Amino acid sequence: MFRELAIKIKSHLFSILILASVFLLIAQPLKAEEISTVQSESNISVEELDLAALELKLQVLQEDRADLAEQYQMLSGNRLLHRVLQEQRAALPKVELQNFQDQLSELRLEIFHLQRQLREVSTIEQIRLLVERKQQLQQQVTLLVNYTRVQQQLQEEVITFAAELEEYLFWTPSNPPLNARWWQNLPTDMQAQQQRMRSALSAMLVNADVKPSGLAILLLIALVAVLWQRPRLLVKLREQHAAVINNKVPSSPWVILQSLLKVAVYVLPVSLGLLLLGQFIGADEQVEHLHPSAVFTALAFAWFMVSFLSKLLQPGGFAESYFQWQPEQCKYLRRYIRFLAFALLPLTFVLAFASQQTSLFAEDVVGPLALLGGGIYITAITLWLFNKIPELYESKFIHRFIACLVLILPLSLIWMVSTGYYYAALRLSGYYLATFYVMSIWVICEASIRSGIALSTLQLKKTRDQELLELVESNALVAEDIENTTPTQALPQDYADIEKAEEQSLRLSRFFLMLVFGFILFAVWSEAFHAFDYLNQQYVWDSEQGINFIPISIGGLLSAIFILVFSVILIRNLPGLLEVLVLSRLKLQMGTAYAITSLTNYVLVSIAVITVLGILGVKWEQLQWLAAGLTVGLGFGLQEIFGNFISGLILFFERPVRVGDIVTLNNLSGRVTKIKIRATVITDFDRRDIVVPNRSFITGQFVNWSLSNTITRITVKVGVAYGSDLAKTREILLDIAEQEPRALAEPAPQVLFLSFGESTLDHELRVHVGGLADRNPAIDAMNREIDRRFKEAGIEIAFNQIDVHFRNELGVEKAVQTVNPEDNSPAKKA
Repeated sequence: MFRELAIKIKSHLFSILILASVFLLIAQPLKAEEISTVQSESNISVEELDLAALELKLQVLQEDRADLAEQYQMLSGNRLLHRVLQEQRAALPKVELQNFQDQLSELRLEIFHLQRQLREVSTIEQIRLLVERKQQLQQQVTLLVNYTRVQQQLQEEVITFAAELEEYLFWTPSNPPLNARWWQNLPTDMQAQQQRMRSALSAMLVNADVKPSGLAILLLIALVAVLWQRPRLLVKLREQHAAVINNKVPSSPWVILQSLLKVAVYVLPVSLGLLLLGQFIGADEQVEHLHPSAVFTALAFAWFMVSFLSKLLQPGGFAESYFQWQPEQCKYLRRYIRFLAFALLPLTFVLAFASQQTSLFAEDVVGPLALLGGGIYITAITLWLFNKIPELYESKFIHRFIACLVLILPLSLIWMVSTGYYYAALRLSGYYLATFYVMSIWVICEASIRSGIALSTLQLKKTRDQELLELVESNALVAEDIENTTPTQALPQDYADIEKAEEQSLRLSRFFLMLVFGFILFAVWSEAFHAFDYLNQQYVWDSEQGINFIPISIGGLLSAIFILVFSVILIRNLPGLLEVLVLSRLKLQMGTAYAITSLTNYVLVSIAVITVLGILGVKWEQLQWLAAGLTVGLGFGLQEIFGNFISGLILFFERPVRVGDIVTLNNLSGRVTKIKIRATVITDFDRRDIVVPNRSFITGQFVNWSLSNTITRITVKVGVAYGSDLAKTREILLDIAEQEPRALAEPAPQVLFLSFGESTLDHELRVHVGGLADRNPAIDAMNREIDRRFKEAGIEIAFNQIDVHFRNELGVEKAVQTVNPEDNSPAKKA
């Protein structure tokens, strides 16, 4: 208070000195030739005084801004703090930048001409006059440059100071909490506010402006035109609705846009009337928080959205016909919009007036009561809606998660109003309404584009059927009864390319809509982001609280949680989306797509961890102890884990083994199904998953059957009896290899006679196949064919033979004779 009084006295003394100096200059007798000189000097002095006043405003503003945090802490807990901040924001100077570019250009041009004249004149008196004039012009240039610079500094300071005040206003209670005392004083406060509202309404009616402005005339013309065309629009909408039901609507995407525009124009008259009413009703500039034009504009937009959505969701209407939404879903959404209108329209009317207040927030009781009741009502109908509609995305978890996100909005308003943060609740309610409008338009646009693409696809299929039918008829390839068959029955089509184009168009349109409406939502919430910067100054714990750890602010903690949740969702879905949208269209080698998506996962995890730690204020100096501990751990217990981790990175970058490769490691053979950061999963041929540490692939030897080439050689060994026809054997084996469809012609099959066995003449048939899956089937087929062809050719496939010699105890060899069983019978012996 003393500081403001001193500033006022200082400014008054400064004004008195200015007036006194001007009075003394005027009072002195002047010669005629000196009048012009003094006038020019007085003009310059006035500009200098204006510059000084501007610099004084800048200095005072900078001091007030520097003292803001200290004053806020001193007055914290005082009920008048919010009002003081509001008045301080209202007292901010309004800076209107003056453009001196033309004057500066003229002055610099005149200085240039003076410099040319200085080079041409010869007398000393002329040079002196020109030099003096040049100095005066340079002083004026310097003065204008400094004035422009101070103006810009003052404007930047005002903007920054206003943003800081908005932060403090947002997080400062503007009203008492809704406790028992507040409810006891409610009748008295309501009567007082009713009196203020009557006086404000009377002032608004007295100051009603019925002068037609240009905008009012345009609105009136638009209203008359819409009312005149409304019956014709209704007839056209009914005709299009009947055509859609009977499948007679033309397959053009522009039909949907035309129908949406017709529905929008059909429900427009009430909104135009409200806008026109706001143009004719004004308000006294001295009456606080009464600007009916903005109120009726907000009410008109709310009415338009409610009526437009209700018209789209009517039974058998636009949403069911064009968007192919389920009738049950449309019924519940239509009821929800109607229920929402009972709260949305009154809240918009009340809050549009209340949000224009500057210093009467603490005395307002209608606004908090309306916000509290509206929040409870919206919470109830939202719970009802999510209990009635089918599960979103056919997932109970996603359905409940979206329901919780939607319920946060009204519940946050209830909590803020109940705790006295009425001003913050007012600001957020405007952002919530704008978000609801943007999201509704987003859903309508996405559904319209999806239906338009479906109609275009249908038209493309019909065109292709017609073209093929004409081609068949021209070539006389149609049967005589072609007239009794439909084109789709007689000419089955493959629409894979058309459906692929439809899927690509849908993905591209959704991505484009996400970018556009994401930017719109960012623009809607951009002003609110400044208020949330205040949370970065409020700490969960810091060194002043006796906690010797990293100080964490509330804003940093909330941002870290948000980024963590967003990163988890991104890490789970982005690799799959990347594979569907990008990698599936590239001709990559086996396992490359998996390696790219896995590396993308690890990069996202690293970025998420670094970002979260950075937001929480964690620095490298504070993690040195952790790094030291990790170093010791790596040297002892974590050595194997760290080695497997590094080996996993080497596998991803060097790629000696990929997902899908068939490998043999020691006695283990199978197909690689997963390569993780610590271990690799191999599925053997018995369908067992075996986890192998990554170090085994880096430090040991293994066979990769499909690393660079899938062609492998198979060897069929066969032994024929001694005395067999070797030429015939070779001919048969080569013929079998050439007739085998899995055998490759290059390298050519080989038949080799390798050795004389103990009982066989050993041959090998060597054949190359194109893939590992062909090895066993090719061996099986060739073995069966060898057995069949050798039997036909009389070639014996020999087996091991053993010669047994019998000797008696004297070493005399005796031959084994065949004994007839009849000779050993008992009767014979007798």
